[in-house]
Amino acid sequence: MADKLEEELSEEGLSDYHAWRLGERSALRNILSVVVLTLFAATVIIPFVYMVMMAFKGPSEFGRGRFWPDAMVDLTTLGNKDLVWVRADLTGEQSAAINRSGEVGLAPRSSEFRPGLPMDHPPVGMIFARVISLEKAAMDSPTVTALFQAEDPAHQIINAGAVMALARGGDQKSWVPVSAVLVPRNFSSLMSRLFANYRTLLDWGRLSSGRVVAWLSDGYPRWYINSLFVAFSTVALGLFFDSLAAFAFAKMNFPFRDGLFALLLMTIMIPYPVTLVPSFFLFAKMGLYNTYAALIIPGMVSAFGIFLVRQYMQTIPDEMLDAARVDGASDFSIYRFVVLPAARPILAALAVFRFIWQWNTYLYPLVLTNRDSMKTVQLGLATMQDAYGTVDYGLQMAGAAVAVLPILVVYAIMQKHFISGITLGSVKD
Repeated sequence: MADKLEEELSEEGLSDYHAWRLGERSALRNILSVVVLTLFAATVIIPFVYMVMMAFKGPSEFGRGRFWPDAMVDLTTLGNKDLVWVRADLTGEQSAAINRSGEVGLAPRSSEFRPGLPMDHPPVGMIFARVISLEKAAMDSPTVTALFQAEDPAHQIINAGAVMALARGGDQKSWVPVSAVLVPRNFSSLMSRLFANYRTLLDWGRLSSGRVVAWLSDGYPRWYINSLFVAFSTVALGLFFDSLAAFAFAKMNFPFRDGLFALLLMTIMIPYPVTLVPSFFLFAKMGLYNTYAALIIPGMVSAFGIFLVRQYMQTIPDEMLDAARVDGASDFSIYRFVVLPAARPILAALAVFRFIWQWNTYLYPLVLTNRDSMKTVQLGLATMQDAYGTVDYGLQMAGAAVAVLPILVVYAIMQKHFISGITLGSVKD
């Protein structure tokens, strides 16, 4: 009896030891999974956060190696009463002169003030300032609104009734005065400065003045509307044609069905840039170049979409379709009222895939359009530069940040169906 009891205790202890080891391994796997997922999330989130931070920076802030925008850093200086902000509207030549010399002066406006006429000597009481922000009323605006900051311990600028900004003349000896106004240094002004790129990008001045039609007719708002229209049209038409073809390949018998499906799958291996030149000539011959049809038609049918939906529809029991036929339903009625509701998860997943692909596409709009009014967001961002080829990276990053919003909204709305669709869960009898 003692030997048997000892053997049972030994087996029980060994079982507890194995259970403890299994629990330890499971905990280790969970920790490793969390670490891997965290690192993966960091590789995705950190570039996005960096892009958002760059969207808050002005042209003069790039190249300094600083992560935080100056407007955020200046939040800590709001209590400094000796700092003064002055805003002035500059022409392209004046802005270039300030950038070239790196010097700008501020002074109370005097009787010598003549806008644009050089002064041989700096005025009395002039203090040096630095450019902290450059903003255009719109992307194609000929003038630039500059914001200057200077230390004014004597408060001669702060207490002045009127001020002027001065830039170096072409001879680097004279000073050219420009009309300027004092700007209050408060939280509201800092927020306005922080979102300057977004106001320029969205042409806020035109929108706030009530010219909505003109606002939607060109620039970034027009590109955004173009992308939304093309993306949603492609998704709606693509889901219809892909699901209709998938229903035929999955649930109908016709000659050469398997061969045609294999031929369809072979087209997935053809890189889509190969079709760019034939597409260009085809749409040009049809008179559809620079039209929405040229942007929508290439995405109306997808071999990948047909394959994805067909695989899911094969899991739908044939008994459901036979019962509908017994009740007198036509093939299209079966497709509409039986198959489509059952295939809702995979259609949601395909809708997300299609929207992301169409929203981010660049080559087709580049080849099939050449008018500014027909550009999509991605094409517009790539061509966002002035007449001299200078790129405002802060403005470009702001446009990229706004361009991400539709993808996030679509995924948030379709998340539940998207997750169930990509798992390809089976349909219960």
